[in-house]
Amino acid sequence: MIRGEQVARTCLAVAFALLAWGCSSSSSNAPKFSPTSGQHPTGWTQSHWAEYTKNPAQCQACHGSTTDPAMAGGVAKVSCFTCHPNGVNHPDGWAAASQHGRRGAQLAPDATDPKLMAGFAHCAKCHGSDFSGGISGVSCKGCHTKAPHPDAPWRGSTTTLPNHDKTDINNAITCSGCHLSPQAPAGAAPGCYNNTMCHGSNPTQ
Repeated sequence: MIRGEQVARTCLAVAFALLAWGCSSSSSNAPKFSPTSGQHPTGWTQSHWAEYTKNPAQCQACHGSTTDPAMAGGVAKVSCFTCHPNGVNHPDGWAAASQHGRRGAQLAPDATDPKLMAGFAHCAKCHGSDFSGGISGVSCKGCHTKAPHPDAPWRGSTTTLPNHDKTDINNAITCSGCHLSPQAPAGAAPGCYNNTMCHGSNPTQ
């Protein structure tokens, strides 16, 4: 009986060692992970997407599926869907401007649920504050070679053409990165119609 318990303990120890090795930095294709603490290092959330894109399998080895919530969690019992409710990748068709452009510009950043894919601030989390790559390593400027929007005048008059008057006013802080006027009133928060960027109080200006 004692012999059987010793064998069982040995098997468990070997299994744990293999798991720790697979999830530790000692494996060349595995993410940074401490088998002692059972945690990723401090600040891991800031770089984990870039590491995921290098080799998605390294995350799936411990966290399970990144496409099926029912199969997520893995041996770590931590599902990627906890923070990424729509999955870790962009939805199908996301490359179309009608998808990512409208969700970025025309939806307000959601302060109550930062996991929602809404507003420019959400895009900036992965693509950087200047949208040149950030932790994703994918620059928005690869497609948007002149600006984050088409050539001026950015005033399309139909639903199929982009119209900047549909931009949610809560995205003004991001627009100010390029549009903030040198003559803006001191201390004025960026806004669409308060003379800090392009317009005064009259939206038709």
